[in-house]
Amino acid sequence: MRTKREIENELVSLRKQLDEISEAKASEKTTIESQGSNADADTSSQLFSLLKYMIDENKKTTLVLRQMLDKINNLEQELNEPVEEEIIEEKASDRVEKSPKQLAISSIDAKIMQFIQLSEHSMACAEDIRKGMGYRGKNAACARLNRLYKLGLIERFQLGHKVYYKYDAGKATNVLIISPPQ
Repeated sequence: MRTKREIENELVSLRKQLDEISEAKASEKTTIESQGSNADADTSSQLFSLLKYMIDENKKTTLVLRQMLDKINNLEQELNEPVEEEIIEEKASDRVEKSPKQLAISSIDAKIMQFIQLSEHSMACAEDIRKGMGYRGKNAACARLNRLYKLGLIERFQLGHKVYYKYDAGKATNVLIISPPQ
């Protein structure tokens, strides 16, 4: 999902495009009107071709504007969706106490989270996990840490060139972690 800033930037660029199209149409209209005054002396076939040109250009412009309007509507809808969900969640939380969200994680992931909790400063990097879990390379440790981060169970911090992961018990209070028996 895109951030609010990205959506707002795209809306601004679409509005600029609409302004440019409307300015171009205004200048086109002026040009056509000046040609129309000169066309009084011309034949009816020239008037017909000018009229056909205007109709074709109008169709193209309408199509472009319709596409841009659809994009704007989709972006505004996407921009407003999280706000509506938050309001609904707040109203629901006022009435009914939230039940904890259940996440099934593997026993290895549970061990990694426990390793992070018991490590110094309650933080660990992929290299620490690699050593602690006995992996040959850092890729497996990185993949597992990123998965736990995406699930919202641990936080990620970059300190220098290393990325550290930290378990925050307050962040996972509404999550019931289910791991298979060991």
